[in-house]
Amino acid sequence: MEAALTLFTQRGYSATTVRELVEAAGVTKPVLYYYFGSKEGLFLELMRTHFGRLEAVVDVYRKGEGSVRKRLTAMLDKGFAYVRQDLDFIRLMHAVYFGPPGEAPYFDFDAYHQRYHDLIARFLKEGIEQGEFRPGNAGDMAWIILGTVEIAIEDQICCQTSRIDRNTLKRLLNMVFDGLAAENDKGKGNSV
Repeated sequence: MEAALTLFTQRGYSATTVRELVEAAGVTKPVLYYYFGSKEGLFLELMRTHFGRLEAVVDVYRKGEGSVRKRLTAMLDKGFAYVRQDLDFIRLMHAVYFGPPGEAPYFDFDAYHQRYHDLIARFLKEGIEQGEFRPGNAGDMAWIILGTVEIAIEDQICCQTSRIDRNTLKRLLNMVFDGLAAENDKGKGNSV
């Protein structure tokens, strides 16, 4: 599948032929068809596999010890570290998501994005209930955090030399979390 990822990222889904895929993977067409059914099946399995890996990284932090802020920051940091190690997939995902319709098989990116949003909103709701974050709409707060993380991800795939590393993202998130902090937590140096 990694050979397919490389080709899809470099050439695009539509421009990549089955012949190129099997040559790059060192297999025959019947092998590709046996395991994936088609080029489309290979593409969809590639998407599911890589999203599954990212979900496994962040899933560890759903429950845990420590403040909500620390757990959420750790989850976002680990997710960002994973993204930086899987940039070909992230580039492909963005190209397909923001590219012209029909360029690649339909994949429900929005379902994954919604799950991440809902997970972050649950963290924030827990933090609000515990008095760690100020009262507010946890869903709206989640969009602010996701926007910050998305800018950091886009920096990784769009710039020759990325300007946002893990430490920079942590500083940005600390600014966001300081703004969301409950009044009794402000100014206590509750940074991560």
